[in-house]
Amino acid sequence: MSGQTASPERARVFFALWPEAALAERLAALAEAQAAAVGGRAMARETLHLTLAFLGDVPLETLPALQEAGHLVARQQVMHHVFPLEFSLDHFGYWQHNHLAWIGCRTPVAALHGLADALAAAVGERGFALESRPFVPHVTLVRRAPVAPPCREEALPLYWRATDFALLRSRRHAGGAAYETLARWPVEGSA
Repeated sequence: MSGQTASPERARVFFALWPEAALAERLAALAEAQAAAVGGRAMARETLHLTLAFLGDVPLETLPALQEAGHLVARQQVMHHVFPLEFSLDHFGYWQHNHLAWIGCRTPVAALHGLADALAAAVGERGFALESRPFVPHVTLVRRAPVAPPCREEALPLYWRATDFALLRSRRHAGGAAYETLARWPVEGSA
């Protein structure tokens, strides 16, 4: 024996909003059209989401603390009548540094930013660190896009009515990633 202890098993996790089926179909069609126009990999319908708080790799034994944070935030959001949370995806974007084509909100949505801030605070109080970049509400449509896809402004806006949020685990594989729901907080009508 070398005297070294094995590192704990880890999970790659994030909090997110998940689109309802009709919106997911529309987003998937946009992703396919953009990838067909410029190349890259369109996000699969079942992976389209809006990340609220990305935690990255955390030890498995810390997942209950993250679920506790999610539960606390869900209760707060109900008390403040945030849900259902309604907003529009009305702007296409492209991040050249990581070759991502996305759709997001041109104008900040106070309730959406408030939810992301509440999650950041709740996980921070439990000793977790989030990415340092500012929250930009968006849905990634195409990965590895070599250039910005043409904007199909006629397809916009897309309306999103969120009635819950989730804690998800990302599992990478050769074709991209698959997501497992670890906890979900339906909060519509819970007040």
